[in-house]
Amino acid sequence: MSVAIFTRLTAKPGRRADLLAVLDELAVSTRAEPGNEEFSVHGARDEPDVVLGYERFVDDAAIDAHRATEAVRVAREKLDDLLTEPPEIVYALA
Repeated sequence: MSVAIFTRLTAKPGRRADLLAVLDELAVSTRAEPGNEEFSVHGARDEPDVVLGYERFVDDAAIDAHRATEAVRVAREKLDDLLTEPPEIVYALA
């Protein structure tokens, strides 16, 4: 059974486009990972600083492998400057 990850990220005021750019860059490498089934991010319709993400991996080992990539390390460094608070993350069985 796959594992889905729902994420809500709140950008600093006026920085949502920068946040989306970082996540779009991360999406390219994530989608190429063998354990990834989906990675998508969207700007929230009614909240100008919020980005919503959806990821799906084949299992927990694939999530661990993803988190160990250089692309995730680089993205996390950039996110520290863009977010007002830590992301809200919910895991689900898919």
